Amino acid sequence: MIKTQIINKEICIILLDRKPVNALNIDILNKLYKVIHKVDVNNFKALVIGSSFEHFSAGADLTERSKFSYDETINFLDKLKEVFEKLTNLEIPTIAAINGACLGGGLELALSCDFRISTNSALFGFPETSIGIIPGAGGTQRLTRLVGPSIAMKWIFTAEKLSAEIAYKDGLVDFILKDADPLEEAIILAQKISKNAPLSIKSAKSAINSSFIDHGFLAERKEYLKTLNSNDRKEGLDSFKEKRAPKWKNT
Repeated sequence: MIKTQIINKEICIILLDRKPVNALNIDILNKLYKVIHKVDVNNFKALVIGSSFEHFSAGADLTERSKFSYDETINFLDKLKEVFEKLTNLEIPTIAAINGACLGGGLELALSCDFRISTNSALFGFPETSIGIIPGAGGTQRLTRLVGPSIAMKWIFTAEKLSAEIAYKDGLVDFILKDADPLEEAIILAQKISKNAPLSIKSAKSAINSSFIDHGFLAERKEYLKTLNSNDRKEGLDSFKEKRAPKWKNT
């Protein structure tokens, strides 16, 4: 489910490897956390996350999620948050190399990286409101910090799948590629960064990240729990499984 590669002994590459679309289930999250936890920030100068397949990640495994109890859902959300915070707080620069679908939890994963490099054919989006929930693993906070409140609301409220061109225009994607491989371009960026003083890079990243206040993540969890207990959340999952339009009750 997770593959790793090392480039020139200084760049670590993590590849999501769960067919067919790298849907995030509890197993792949546990493996991803272990791999990130073992990254030696004293030897590696950058980390790149990509995919072995044509899709970066289509988000949470809704088939698994639909079978979870309330407590299991909270535990899954906590694991998502744990993995993404581990990645965000990694001392070395992190780069997401994105192709195909980058949706929901997959997009939250990409937002947890310092940079996002995308093919021009990739698709981005937060579909959560279309199934009666909200992005609950940092998506509301990291997206807003990156693109501003109104654009973040557009992305989350509409639940649309948006093109890489729109993602780049809105500021969600840092680099967009027409023909090049995003993984190769991510390695090139990592190599440029790795030429500079490692302690300076770590200090700069820490200083930049310290400018954010984290109480927003607590607010996100509070609002997510409101949707988790709602009839609309159940209707959202039922309509997804039954491939029909949901009938919202606003309860």
